[in-house]
Amino acid sequence: MKDTINYYQQREFHVFVTKTFPNLIQLKKEGNKETFNKLILKILPSIKKYIKGRLSAAINAGHFSKNKYNADEFVDQLFIEVYEHIDEVKKADDFYLWLFKKTDELLEDVIVEDEFDEFFFKNIDDYSKPEWDEMEENFSTDGDGDLLMVDELDDSSYNKN
Repeated sequence: MKDTINYYQQREFHVFVTKTFPNLIQLKKEGNKETFNKLILKILPSIKKYIKGRLSAAINAGHFSKNKYNADEFVDQLFIEVYEHIDEVKKADDFYLWLFKKTDELLEDVIVEDEFDEFFFKNIDDYSKPEWDEMEENFSTDGDGDLLMVDELDDSSYNKN
């Protein structure tokens, strides 16, 4: 029974998003950002649930730590993406799917970027170790206890003893 209710809720949301699309296009053409934003705010709570689910899956897969990202950050970015790129959608029926594709793109970008950063910063010491070893200087002490670089002791004017 719960699956049936969930299906009808999703279908209802899909219909709502499809019916909202022409209004959003018109509001963007008019430059009425305030009403555009209010209308988008009615759509985004359901997408926020989707984002939370994807973030949980990414955390469970080990892509990043639990509290590193917040669903609200993605919702804010999606807000901007919708306003800037809503003209890409040709038909109202495609808007629902387009919203989720944009959401997936935002999430995938963050996951890939985070994986790269973790790989790069984890291995940066391995890449730079030979250079650090090459720059390392060997020191010795003279009779007074002062430090001298071993390279300076290679001078031919010094006594070999």
